[in-house]
Amino acid sequence: LEPLSNNLLEALYGDLLGDGHLRFNKKGEDGLPKPNTNAQFAITLKSKEHVTHLWENVYNEICTSVGPHPWPNPKTGKPVTQYHLASRALPSLSEIHKKWYILNDKKFVKIIPLNIKDLLTTRSIAFWLMGDGFWDTTAKTIVLCTDNFSLKEVEILISVLSEKFGLISTVQKRTQANKKVCWRIRFSSKSENINKLIRLVRPYIIPSMLYKLNIDSTTSTDS
Repeated sequence: LEPLSNNLLEALYGDLLGDGHLRFNKKGEDGLPKPNTNAQFAITLKSKEHVTHLWENVYNEICTSVGPHPWPNPKTGKPVTQYHLASRALPSLSEIHKKWYILNDKKFVKIIPLNIKDLLTTRSIAFWLMGDGFWDTTAKTIVLCTDNFSLKEVEILISVLSEKFGLISTVQKRTQANKKVCWRIRFSSKSENINKLIRLVRPYIIPSMLYKLNIDSTTSTDS
């Protein structure tokens, strides 16, 4: 297996908790299913600096020279909504896929690994937040969008955030437009809790993503 650096793995685990995915490309040049998975990331158009950062500084060891590209392909005539980034297909990623996905009705479904407490680090939380978190102006706190995980899985994540990092958060129920009920993680808005979260993740947050911590990048300093 091609070894992956700890920094890459920590970032990947955070991105997998958000909108990052490990997928088998359906077919190779020979027409047969490819044996290994690659990592794929879909980033909103307003976050170009974020996806460029992922390509150049975070996943560069597993990516090709083909950088992020608009999606859907502008040639289709459809409105471009995201940037898409994919890595090479690697056995190392396939091993991670085994822990993060289960086969359900002939489709792979992402799950929370049993050893998530061991995997999650402050760097992971930072990438999770950059990819799928936001500042809730009404509640004056940070929310993580865990819509695709079950209530039990979200509760497991909340326990890990508390036990391993001392961060207090609760389940936030949300009903989507299609009436589907999902669950999110909302951090306690108490200043000591939010300040602790920001202190933990701040070293890994790029300037263009500071707004997710309610920090103005134009006035922020590292002093």
